[in-house]
Amino acid sequence: MAGTGGFQIDKTELQRLMREQGVEFEEEKSKKEPLTAKKKVLRTIEIVVAVAYCALLLLGKYIFPEDNEFWRSANIFSGAEVYNVLIRIASLAILTLSASTLLRFIIGRAAENSALTKRTGKAIIELLSNFVKYAAVLVLIFLILSAMGVDTAELLAGLGILSLILGLGVTSLVEDVVAGIFIIGERLFDVGDIVVVNDFRGTILSIGIRSTQIQDDGGDIMILRNSTIESLVNMTNRLSYAVCDIPVRPDMPFEMVENVFKNADFSYLRERYPEIEKGPFYLGLSEITDKGVQLVTFVAICQENTKYWIQRIVNREVKLLCDQHDIKLGETGDDDD
Repeated sequence: MAGTGGFQIDKTELQRLMREQGVEFEEEKSKKEPLTAKKKVLRTIEIVVAVAYCALLLLGKYIFPEDNEFWRSANIFSGAEVYNVLIRIASLAILTLSASTLLRFIIGRAAENSALTKRTGKAIIELLSNFVKYAAVLVLIFLILSAMGVDTAELLAGLGILSLILGLGVTSLVEDVVAGIFIIGERLFDVGDIVVVNDFRGTILSIGIRSTQIQDDGGDIMILRNSTIESLVNMTNRLSYAVCDIPVRPDMPFEMVENVFKNADFSYLRERYPEIEKGPFYLGLSEITDKGVQLVTFVAICQENTKYWIQRIVNREVKLLCDQHDIKLGETGDDDD
């Protein structure tokens, strides 16, 4: 069951209705964008550089003499104490980032294995992928500093003392900064996404290293410390439901009402309003109130940022349909007695 406000949508029934009308059910819309030509070129360059570097490590000893400065600097396993710093840094960067990319590629393929994810959980696999990414950056930083002659052992000791001081003095600030780094790095949400946080629904205005700003439809802005965002619903990475509950008077014959709604053709709405992805669909009788009012439900599938607008459109069209077939809405009025 999918919650939409106070209403529950039976996805199985919705899928059945869509199949009957020859419509493909597609609830989720991936945020992952297809590779552009530029990204494909960059990825190809990355692969070529990584393969060329591996070939250099394997075949370099047969090509270059041992005292060759380029070979001595590029081969990080040579143990040479004298080398060109820029070449050594480039070599370290290529090796570390290539290894990280390869490991994350393997982990990504593992995440697509349903049998494996069922045993270990997809979240654990994704966490491992993120750990590899951050660890590779940290390792690369220390390797570069070491190549530049910095005593990394003393640096680690100094960082330990600094962490202790920061932990005692500015704990909340550190928590916010760390949370902000993870939010940005893992792309949990992005600027422009529509989210719900603590019953506050709005659009992400900005994501800072310490705080995140969310603006609702009325223009009010909520500013949240990153470390306080414990639970969040991102409505942008999936299609939403514009749910319309129509109250039919209890004195209306329901069989006649349902026949009108079932045979109604709303295909013209999708042509007029392309924001409607699928539907509208008549889901049936949802509730009978204590006064006998019959609540019937229509659903249109659309993007989250157009949900309420589409809801008003569907309400209007159903009202016009009811007027055409003399279907009266609401409770029975006193003037009818």
